[in-house]
Amino acid sequence: MKIGSLTLPTFSTPAKVGLVAALVLALSASGGISPLLFGASTGAAPQEKGDMGGVPTAVPDDGAVTGDRIDLVRTGTFSLEVEDVDASLTKLTNLIKSQGGYVSGSYRYTDSSTPYLTVTFRVPATSFDAAVLALRAEGTVLSEQISSYEVTMQLVDLEARLRNLRASEAALLELMTQATTVSDVLSVQTQLTAVRSDIESYDAQRAAIADQVAMTTISVTISPIGSSIGNATNGFDLRKEVALAIANLISVGRTVIVAAINLVIVVLPIALIGALAGGLLGRVLTPLVALLRRLMGVGVATKRTVRRR
Repeated sequence: MKIGSLTLPTFSTPAKVGLVAALVLALSASGGISPLLFGASTGAAPQEKGDMGGVPTAVPDDGAVTGDRIDLVRTGTFSLEVEDVDASLTKLTNLIKSQGGYVSGSYRYTDSSTPYLTVTFRVPATSFDAAVLALRAEGTVLSEQISSYEVTMQLVDLEARLRNLRASEAALLELMTQATTVSDVLSVQTQLTAVRSDIESYDAQRAAIADQVAMTTISVTISPIGSSIGNATNGFDLRKEVALAIANLISVGRTVIVAAINLVIVVLPIALIGALAGGLLGRVLTPLVALLRRLMGVGVATKRTVRRR
């Protein structure tokens, strides 16, 4: 087969079949065309469930989980337009405090004499819904986003680890009282120090997650009525947008280059090996098939003699 001055190799039918079969097997093994062309994920090796430094984890029958237990971390983000920014801030702050919450941070800025205020509230989980209703009633809601994710198993796992570690700590303390030599005391003390370090680490993780569950976070941006146009154009940076566009272009070009490299290094050799194997197999099978057909009397042409008169 010729394309201009370039002559391409031709493949027999068995070679074509072998080529297709090799590509199908490669696609099946790699999980699809995308991993085959772009490679598998190069992230960190997956960590086995419950694997945290060799410390024992909770097991289903240790009584750690109750059927009704659900621990959720909930967050809310709002953008409001109100008549008076400071008056609304005071009202909302008093409401949050009355429900056991507090203001964890705030940021105020002015754009073209228009004041804007961003405030972050921490609200008890039991008062989250009431706080959301109060925010919606305070002004015009320009945007609202509420999200939640479950951390039950994380807390259960940490609590089980802490129980096991505290049991190990008690056992080591008992061994410490029975140690009779300096080497025994030092050995037990080393293990005890490591166990207590793990207890402090896991207890800090558990406390941080438990705090997120108990106290939800609500971020509110408050602006005066009529500032929607300003909000839409606020923060626009032409240089930043151009830089993002260039970064996207580089990312697309990188993807194309990676696909081309994998096509040459991975796909092409697989296709050639499949075609070669199919061609060799065809050369072996073709005579056998012809022999079987002759033995079975299939395809034997009947010769006719034409006599001239």
